[in-house]
Amino acid sequence: THAIWFGTFGGGIYRIDPLTDSLRHFTKEKDSLSSNFIYSLFFDHKENLWIGTRACGVMMRARGSNVFKNYQHSDDDKNSLSNNIVYCVVEDKDMNIWLSTANGLDKYEPAGGKFSVIYERDGLPSDNIYAVVPDLNGNLWISHNKGITEFIPTATGTDRFRNFGPASGVQTTEFNQGAYFRNKKGILFFGGQGGLNIIDPKSLDQAGIAPDVYIVSYKRFGQEIALDTSVSIAKTIRVGWRDNNFQFELAALSFVEPEKNLYQYKLEGIDDDWSKATTNRYVSYTNLPGGNYELHVRVADSNGNWSDDKILVHIHVQPPFWKTTWFYILCVIVVITGFILFVRYRTAAIKKENRILESKVAERTQELAQKNADITASIQYARRIQVAMLPEMEFIVRHFPESFVLYKPKDIVSGDFYWFGEKNGLSIFAVADCTGHGVPGALMSMIGHDLLNQIVLEKGTTDPGEILNSLNEGVRAALKQDQHDQDTADGMDIAVCVLDKKKHELSFGGALRPLIFIRKSLLSKIESDRFPIGGTHDTKDKKFSTHKILVEKGDALYLFSDGFADQFGGERGKKFMMKHLLEKLRQIHELPMQLQSAELEETFDTWKEGLQQVDDVLVVGVRIP
Repeated sequence: THAIWFGTFGGGIYRIDPLTDSLRHFTKEKDSLSSNFIYSLFFDHKENLWIGTRACGVMMRARGSNVFKNYQHSDDDKNSLSNNIVYCVVEDKDMNIWLSTANGLDKYEPAGGKFSVIYERDGLPSDNIYAVVPDLNGNLWISHNKGITEFIPTATGTDRFRNFGPASGVQTTEFNQGAYFRNKKGILFFGGQGGLNIIDPKSLDQAGIAPDVYIVSYKRFGQEIALDTSVSIAKTIRVGWRDNNFQFELAALSFVEPEKNLYQYKLEGIDDDWSKATTNRYVSYTNLPGGNYELHVRVADSNGNWSDDKILVHIHVQPPFWKTTWFYILCVIVVITGFILFVRYRTAAIKKENRILESKVAERTQELAQKNADITASIQYARRIQVAMLPEMEFIVRHFPESFVLYKPKDIVSGDFYWFGEKNGLSIFAVADCTGHGVPGALMSMIGHDLLNQIVLEKGTTDPGEILNSLNEGVRAALKQDQHDQDTADGMDIAVCVLDKKKHELSFGGALRPLIFIRKSLLSKIESDRFPIGGTHDTKDKKFSTHKILVEKGDALYLFSDGFADQFGGERGKKFMMKHLLEKLRQIHELPMQLQSAELEETFDTWKEGLQQVDDVLVVGVRIP
């Protein structure tokens, strides 16, 4: 490309076209940038533009496009970017994208579309990577706050690292972000707080054989211990439980810059993973429990050549007598014998007490069973009353032949309810989610149902916003909210639709409940006002609005409470979520309404399988006739 791109620190990105003498300015506010703070710009072999940012990950602009795709870190996705601070972006000879971040070296493979990360535990001296530059051989040179590292990727996955610090001629180990360059001859330049390092990778000796490693000293409590054989060839060491505090001194047979030899070890049976690579040659363990262990050691010379995993010695720690098998057996026998004697004594006493308690328990159980039956019968009767108040489906179907109501209370009675009415030639329907569920929610639903009858059918109010304003006043008056010390925060979320079939016009008002409108597979979400009906601390500014849209025959409308989206389930026990519910509605909206209801119910039951229902569920679907 002939254009010139500039990244700024706070001002976004500029693109200058010298041929047309034009300037284009990209910012987060008016374009799809994730950040205006730019650390680096890089064009890959396809002329896609990669952009590293200060705290918003990396962006990619495909050639010929002005849309910037953003990649960021996510705790829930192990294949995402490791950190959102991206200092540098480059491409290697295999067309892989490499990113230096504040938490590791990231590799992005375009074929798989996933990120993988190399950390300090994998061999890097530091996770804070300032720059990464590929040399002419395809190896990557990395600057960080502990010097410079040559990273040699291999096809077998056994990647090699060569770390360079002050002992190798590297300036003060802290390097700078943005201070890196490779010229046409392959010479590398890295700038830091102590000056400039110039590196010719071809001049560095990369040959070498992985060194061997031996134990040269064995101490207990700081005292040298003599064994029957030389410690360097001893295969097994046995210690008592009082002597389980010991130290080994290691030596690697590599004498080129021996101070740069790196050691890793693990004690099989105690350590799950290798220790951090370090120049420290001493291995210490204290207070080991009784058992058998193997000391594994591997070493790397100054050129980064790692030896194979080697078992240097087997260690047997004799446990104390109170941790031996025979002592455990003796303790078990004593405990069992004592337990049997105690049980026999207590059994005789308990049988006597049980005869007294059984008569009392039987009497109280009968009383509790009768009370429980009375309460359950009352709630069942309340359910019959609540169901009787709800509109009959035959009445709804007469006005909307294509419609369904999916109604699944969590308990016997429900805090969700639906309402339908006709007034002045208009069809009014509503879906409400009252505070709580069970008996408290059912009481609120009956208040809401009665108020809607008064507001619409008796007073003749048909504007959704005015219906909600009147409903808000009615709920607050019924519950005497803000009129005494113990205010109740009870209320409801509700969506109200008014359909004028002659004008093909739909009016909508909502309190924390949206309207979903689907026409020819295009889904629209009409948001509600962001406050509920009722509740404490009401203000004069709390006025509900009315939205109007023109509808066509075959349009699908959906109203619902939050119970479906909030249900936990699936393989990971998470919420179903609103976005999945909307996608499901979009997929099934062309089916007959009764089949849609059956499909939604099957989806809900499959999702929550094995878990309890957490809230009342109500979904209403209507197709415009």
